[in-house]
Amino acid sequence: MLANAVTSLLLKPLCLFSVALALTVTAAPAKQRGDNYTVAILLFDDVQIIDFSAPYEVFGQADFDVFTVSKDGNTVTTSMGLSVNPTYSFSTMPDADAILIPGGDVHEPMHDKATLAWLKQQQMQADHILSVCTGSHIVAESGLLDGLSATTFHRAIPGFADDYPKITVQPQKRFVDNGQIITSAGLSSGIDASLHLVSKVLGQEKAKSVALHIEYDWDPDGSFVRAMMADQYFPNNHYSWPDDILFNELSSVGDTTHWKKVYTATTSASADQLLQIYRAAMSEHDNWRLLTDSTDNHLSWTRSDKNQQWTHQVSIEPGDDKDKYYITILVEQTQGAKDA
Repeated sequence: MLANAVTSLLLKPLCLFSVALALTVTAAPAKQRGDNYTVAILLFDDVQIIDFSAPYEVFGQADFDVFTVSKDGNTVTTSMGLSVNPTYSFSTMPDADAILIPGGDVHEPMHDKATLAWLKQQQMQADHILSVCTGSHIVAESGLLDGLSATTFHRAIPGFADDYPKITVQPQKRFVDNGQIITSAGLSSGIDASLHLVSKVLGQEKAKSVALHIEYDWDPDGSFVRAMMADQYFPNNHYSWPDDILFNELSSVGDTTHWKKVYTATTSASADQLLQIYRAAMSEHDNWRLLTDSTDNHLSWTRSDKNQQWTHQVSIEPGDDKDKYYITILVEQTQGAKDA
């Protein structure tokens, strides 16, 4: 009888189960404003789906009141063509305890005066502002990150640091908490930052409960950081490829000590010609030293960086079809922290 009652309780929606827990658990801190903590999520055309939908799920499972808002309240189209109807416009939205700024193609909103003015107004009355991925560029453009630390999508970090010298960029962190303003790295990092906000409002046990319910392996310290993977050591080359060449990326995988990318290339040029183009591009780098000459369509270089030694290799092999090649490029740490 008791077992059946417990099973029935566990099968009820999480929101009802959370209410029951709230009656018996008193260790979690009280909500900061009113009975229902409210989160407003900004939407705009070309927003990244996971950047707003994953945090929406986290906040909803935490029993927060969540709504979406756009500048005019009209339907927006995401970066992958999904149509979404915002709940409110800037002029009609109610007060919110927290504001979430997702990423995607942020060029338009980060230069939109009405959006920046709205964000600065929200900063004056909201408890928290949380950005996901390149949403940090919108916050940075408003000036609210000046003098603070932040992170962003791993590929955007170099440009972010150049464009906003008043911000201390921390690429080694999955999310950065400045108190009121929290920025997270790319895509799924928004889940971690959202769970972190839940822990700030309702305590870490509640955040852990939400993470377990959505079957997410949450590390409160954010140990996985995409920007620290080894592909950051690929040289930034400028190539003079043949006009007719077509590339297709087959894979891009690795970890903190090695990374491999594989492409197909279709062109009338020979494998040796492609290899020499790659070699010419590498010659522009003073910090990469050529180790071998062209041998069986293979070249390799080495460099030392921050007491670490890295190798870079490229190989170009003929494919099954005429004028098709497989290009493999690799970076690997050969000495330093890997051996420590």
